[in-house]
Amino acid sequence: MKKLLFLLVVVISISACNNNSGNGFVNDSDLKFHIGSDSSVELFKVFDSAWRNLDYKLMKSMIADSVSFEFHDGKIASNADEFIEIIKRDIDKRTTEGNNYTWTTDYAFSVDLTTSKEGEWVNAGFSSILDNPQDGIVEKVYNDWYFFNKGKIELWYQAIRDIKE
Repeated sequence: MKKLLFLLVVVISISACNNNSGNGFVNDSDLKFHIGSDSSVELFKVFDSAWRNLDYKLMKSMIADSVSFEFHDGKIASNADEFIEIIKRDIDKRTTEGNNYTWTTDYAFSVDLTTSKEGEWVNAGFSSILDNPQDGIVEKVYNDWYFFNKGKIELWYQAIRDIKE
């Protein structure tokens, strides 16, 4: 009986590991989300570090020729140069307001929308405490989605939640 129970547990475990049903859904589609790989998270970490250190050369090398960056405020960049110009303007704005351009990376994980195609999404969360609060806002919480394909970013979306005192 113990051998039969052990065999049953092994079969169920293997079935669960090989289950390709995914762990999420996309409305009106047969696509499903799957846990992604560490390699995409590692790409994110390199890009995040380059952004933090304003290493524009490294950032540009990680951005695909065909790209879309969509910022929380509706700004859109369709190439690396436009993206970096928006970043530079944001740095200038923060400096003028008396705030540092710093953040804490709170988490990152990767998901794969379809295992039959290349590329994975990385979702990352950040927080930034303002040195000089504006309009009662003391902190900004960011939620960004990066789509990495063949080692480069092809899509990026950003949302920000303002935290008031």
